[in-house]
Amino acid sequence: MARDHDISEESTPMLGARDEDHPPPSKYWFQVQRPRTIAILLSLLIFILCIAASLLTVPTTRILEDALCHIHYDVEGTADIDEKLCKDDAIQSQLAYLNGLVSMLEAVVGLLVAFPYGVLSDRIGRKPVFLLCMGGTMLNVTWNFAILRFWRTIPVQFIVVAPLFLVIGGGYTVIIAVLYSIAADVESDAHRASAFFLMSFAFLSGNMVGTLLASKLMTIFSAWAPLLLAYVMIPLGTSVMIFIPETLQAKPEVHIVEPTGKANILSSFKSQAKKALTHGAKYLSMLKSISLVMVMFTYLTHWPSIIARGQFFVQYFSKRFDWELANTGYLLALRGGVSIFMLLVALPGISSLLLSSKFRMTVPKKDLALAQFSILAITIGALLAGGNNVPTVISGIIIGTLGDGISPLCRSLATSFVDSRHTSSLYVLIGVVETIGMMYAGPALAWLFTTGMKMKGLWLGLPYFWLATLSGLSTLGLCFVKLPKESVKLEEEDALLSDGDDSNLLRDDEVQIWASVNDR
Repeated sequence: MARDHDISEESTPMLGARDEDHPPPSKYWFQVQRPRTIAILLSLLIFILCIAASLLTVPTTRILEDALCHIHYDVEGTADIDEKLCKDDAIQSQLAYLNGLVSMLEAVVGLLVAFPYGVLSDRIGRKPVFLLCMGGTMLNVTWNFAILRFWRTIPVQFIVVAPLFLVIGGGYTVIIAVLYSIAADVESDAHRASAFFLMSFAFLSGNMVGTLLASKLMTIFSAWAPLLLAYVMIPLGTSVMIFIPETLQAKPEVHIVEPTGKANILSSFKSQAKKALTHGAKYLSMLKSISLVMVMFTYLTHWPSIIARGQFFVQYFSKRFDWELANTGYLLALRGGVSIFMLLVALPGISSLLLSSKFRMTVPKKDLALAQFSILAITIGALLAGGNNVPTVISGIIIGTLGDGISPLCRSLATSFVDSRHTSSLYVLIGVVETIGMMYAGPALAWLFTTGMKMKGLWLGLPYFWLATLSGLSTLGLCFVKLPKESVKLEEEDALLSDGDDSNLLRDDEVQIWASVNDR
């Protein structure tokens, strides 16, 4: 939790000096003040940025594939080569490794800078850190565009440098954290869940709309059309922040005057980093329960599953069945639609039913049952996605999407194993485990894809067979999870008192829902 401090002189001159304990949330007439309106604007911002991000996925893969194709066949000029000629094993292997390295470096950068920028946002405000994030993101996208456009001058392999620009601001992880922090700053406990729900819907629908739009523009014009549109939409989405006030000081807290110069901020970073190291043993000490270890293991398989059903799937499906990448993008949109239904309709509905007086499940029991179903769906989906015909693979992707709720469910489930005082530490540990999954997922999928191409036939689906094995182990582990007796007893008492109230579930699911459906 951030402490209130006087930053009027050095950090945010626009706010002016404080003369009261509870300053107004906005100084400018064009900035909104109602929490509900702020939540709507945040959702609009997320919707636009998610469209922009989804516009980049498939076209970037196609242009990068074409550049590698020119190099492989030693073709002069920059005119597009017939896409079918670009499905050569050597080209696809290079493409997979480049994408895998990019995803790994993005994870490494996120791990290194996300926490310091979180500290910074609690000291100088949400908006400055958000603007830093968007600045780094624009530099990242600009570098990608430069490589894709001038690959004859700049080696195409230099595209792996792009994630380094995310050191400025922290990239996607920090953007999402800042936006949710803004909502949490202004919303009361009673209304926070509905704000998170609206933002989650914006995330999901933005991804789906962006993917559909990208495929359509690629078909009508070229792969550059959606990229250029995305380049315009990123600053457009960022501009929505103009109408949102700085929210850090909106919460009534103890007013402590502190120096906020560069030296003080640097000292804060060093102090927090030292605390993180000294608390490492404390985080690991929470894993005394074998059941909690089994729950945590699912986070090692979570991100490989997401990537395998996202950008990697586009390349895999296009290679395996000779589909154009533009058409393969429509399958991502289909998956997005199923994900919206599952996470925003089916999962909350089933959760409410299980917590109702008819079933009288406790929250941990309900979370465990749904987590077991979700990881089983991911396992079956991955197994089918490795199939050798189109209907089987598509059905596998759809079935696997039914497990998109695994992250918030396991997060809620893991919470029942620790004291409420250690919940924050648990979430830090979960974040570290997820980041490890992000780091190895890309290179592992690339290596397995390359190996599968060498083995030919059904083995082309090797990445998904590997994913099915990992998910299968997680499924087996969750089957042996034993809920802590104290947690079950307390939840049973709460269930009798609330008669099936599921507000806690909704709050947790809605905060974390975005992480379950990210397409990298």
